[in-house]
Amino acid sequence: MAWVVKLCGKSPGDQAALRSGLGKPVEEVPARMHATLLRRAFVPEADGTPSRQHEIRAYYAVAALVAARPRALRDEPEADPQDVTEAEAGAPVAGTAKPAVSGFHASGTSLGESLALTVDRRKAGDTRVSTAEARLHLVVRQDLDGVHRMLPGLCRQLGSAGVAPDYACLLGDLIGWHHRQSEVTTRWLQAFYRTQRRREADA
Repeated sequence: MAWVVKLCGKSPGDQAALRSGLGKPVEEVPARMHATLLRRAFVPEADGTPSRQHEIRAYYAVAALVAARPRALRDEPEADPQDVTEAEAGAPVAGTAKPAVSGFHASGTSLGESLALTVDRRKAGDTRVSTAEARLHLVVRQDLDGVHRMLPGLCRQLGSAGVAPDYACLLGDLIGWHHRQSEVTTRWLQAFYRTQRRREADA
């Protein structure tokens, strides 16, 4: 993800190519998105198995979300991939068929915590409390297709509140959604309510 962020920052053309696939299944993205991702080995090799297809779809989806993030978030300082190890950044590793991030373990800021950060608990009657909670309850009930459909809207909601998703964490969760959805959604729900409680106590 660090390498994709860096690419979008230095090449508006590549950013537009990645953004062109927003919300689309891999089979429907424009040719220029395939070129941008695959020429740089940002996506693992396909082997025809369903699990690898789900993984590849996650890479495409999150790359498009990175490219489509609001300008205010794009202008935030990002980690320089030169300062990040290949395993941390998910950069292509010579001689391997897939980036190191494929062996992802749950860490970072989950989507549940990010949604909780869009709520200002200091404002009485903040309508975003119920909106964020309702969105979260809806997304955790989705199958893989459903969560992919909802992600662009959820990320727009985060961006409008000035909250940047943890794209690396989101990538790992999408890769695992098909096989461990209950684990991912439980973590999102727990993070949402724990973050809400902490912010309410601070306020």
